[in-house]
Amino acid sequence: MIHSNKVLCEAFEYEFSRLDPSGSHIDPPGVAIYETLMVKGPDWKPHPMLADSWKVEANGYEWRVRLNPGLRFHSGARCDAEAIVASFNFLRWHVEDNELWYWDPVEEVYSDGSETLVFKLRFPYSRLPSLLWGCHTAVHNEFLRTGKPNDFGYTIADGTGPFRLVSWSPKKVYVERWTEYRGMKVSFLKNKGPALLNGIEWISILDSRNRLEALENGDVHCIHTPPSAEIERLNGDPRFSVVEYPQQSNVYLALNWKRHDLGFDKPEIRKSLSLGIDRSALVKGVLGGHGRITFGPIPPGDEFYDERVDTEKCHDPFKATELLEKAGWRSGTDGIRERNGKKLSFECLCQDDEVLRNISYAVKNQLSRLGIEIRLRFEKPFKDFYDACDKGPDSFISKWLWQDPMDAIIGFTSTRGQPSPNWQHASISELDASYGRWLEAKTKKDLRKAAFDVQRIVAEKLPYIPLLASNDIWVFTKKLRGFEPFRANIYPFYQDVTIEE
Repeated sequence: MIHSNKVLCEAFEYEFSRLDPSGSHIDPPGVAIYETLMVKGPDWKPHPMLADSWKVEANGYEWRVRLNPGLRFHSGARCDAEAIVASFNFLRWHVEDNELWYWDPVEEVYSDGSETLVFKLRFPYSRLPSLLWGCHTAVHNEFLRTGKPNDFGYTIADGTGPFRLVSWSPKKVYVERWTEYRGMKVSFLKNKGPALLNGIEWISILDSRNRLEALENGDVHCIHTPPSAEIERLNGDPRFSVVEYPQQSNVYLALNWKRHDLGFDKPEIRKSLSLGIDRSALVKGVLGGHGRITFGPIPPGDEFYDERVDTEKCHDPFKATELLEKAGWRSGTDGIRERNGKKLSFECLCQDDEVLRNISYAVKNQLSRLGIEIRLRFEKPFKDFYDACDKGPDSFISKWLWQDPMDAIIGFTSTRGQPSPNWQHASISELDASYGRWLEAKTKKDLRKAAFDVQRIVAEKLPYIPLLASNDIWVFTKKLRGFEPFRANIYPFYQDVTIEE
């Protein structure tokens, strides 16, 4: 049962990852424990958080960020410019001493005194705030992490946020109110001082019906991702509030470019699989209609989504069959297509959560009608699945969740990719050039043009086949006040949250 009317309890659909900004996945406790220099507001614009102000030098090659004075970590250590530089340098280079892709525009970051950060750029980069408000650049105490690297994120999580870590396990995370919190200067949040709640508890309940049962029994105040069949009923239940909006995410099927024997390096095979998948049936059958089909990689809720990419494409199994036949794949005696003695049969690695598991089975069944056999293998999200992707499976079905989708797909689809090549091992020069135009765009018009080119090229050529974007759905008791999720951010802030007596 809920143990205090001043402790918020939330139930989520996955087990929790290590609690530091370099972890395999950024979970909701990270928003309560850590803060960023800037924050993305409901208006999609940057607002100050740890930063007090910033200015761009005339040539666009340098940004100077002024910090709020007197910042400290939960441990009491100073969070000055030097400490933030140390945090950023770790987050930038922590994977095998290779620079993470979203730092590509930055040449150097250094301190100029105790309260000023300087970002020297390789080229003028108008989207620098998207780096500085991202969850993967949340500020942590790097000096403490260096001294206790095996404990940090498990028993220690030293940030500057309104809550500090009490306990962590994959099944449950508990944080308590930090009474010495100096307050964030975020314009769209009312409370500027210490949090109003005494604490927050997040629990992992993997089954959606069990999560809903916990909410209706009063064991939790809030759940994420209820059963899709229950959403209409919950909308009419006077006990609860339902917030739903397009999620900043993309579910996709990726093919390993190196499987030349299966033709995964050929656009015709990629196109045949894409045409053979009935995305509308996936959205209706798995999500209960609470999502949108996607042929491009940017989800419909994002400001750079271009609907032309989706309206120009369709489900066409007849065309898919024609393309397979033209590529030499003929129906075998067992119904599986063959070419030169090779079956069109391959392994597909999948994230093992309730929604992605059901999507994977549905895709398997749809493709089997074309004579394509995929053998599903499931790994737990998130670290186990990502580690398996690093080993180069034949294909995989995954979902990313990112505040700024273009930043995500650069890492997951460009030749540069992550520190290692992208998981599809694919390289398309036209796509890389569009990413370059995006990074160097100076106006919103230029950004939109580059984003459309990316969506078009991915939809037509890349062995990365977007499937759908689900909706973010939160259900919570009406006793909860000030809990306001919004689509520009992955998780809600907790500064204004209170629980009615």
